[in-house]
Amino acid sequence: MCYSLEASVTAGLGLGLAGYGMVSKALRHDRRMLLFAAFPLVFSAHQFVEAAVWLTRNDPVAGQPFRYLYTLIAFTMWPVLTPFAAAYAESNSERKSLWLTMGGVGFVLAAYLTAKLAGADGIDLSVYRHSLAYDPLFERPPLLADFLYLVLTVTPLIFSERRAINVFGVAVLATFFVALAANRPAWYSVWCLAAAVFSLVIAFAIEEERSSDFEEAEVRR
Repeated sequence: MCYSLEASVTAGLGLGLAGYGMVSKALRHDRRMLLFAAFPLVFSAHQFVEAAVWLTRNDPVAGQPFRYLYTLIAFTMWPVLTPFAAAYAESNSERKSLWLTMGGVGFVLAAYLTAKLAGADGIDLSVYRHSLAYDPLFERPPLLADFLYLVLTVTPLIFSERRAINVFGVAVLATFFVALAANRPAWYSVWCLAAAVFSLVIAFAIEEERSSDFEEAEVRR
């Protein structure tokens, strides 16, 4: 998260409250959106972990567990949760099967990245342009891993049957490149924050489905 401990805590609280409301809404009106509705809760936890990283940034020994946990969530959440959430929300059987397959690939990628992280000799931390830059001390994964990570994260969003999820996907993709261009050393801290904020768009996907269901019921009458 950019700027400070206080900003991370504020973001965590805001996302947590929004996520609670979205999950409650999905449970009442559209259970297929339940996994997507939980995204802000995951991001909320992620921001609280980064708050702990800020708090311990000058103590490498005490801070290492929080650095590892933050990086682990960043490495594994997107390529696994996004395809499975898309599959759970999908009504088209062919796309649902595709998202499930991508979720399986994402699980393998997450396991690979977790193994790499487990073998790291620690995670260096620095502050670059008001953001935290994490540097896991391991041999960098091949570019294929980066490519798969992005494809597994963005494709199910952009090609979802729900318009608000499409908007979320475009925002995630755009902020990925903006974060790389504007703050490369701290790109995934910046990107995770931006994506977390944009995840609030998912609330409109739940509302959209409710409206669609109402219109369909009116037509049947």
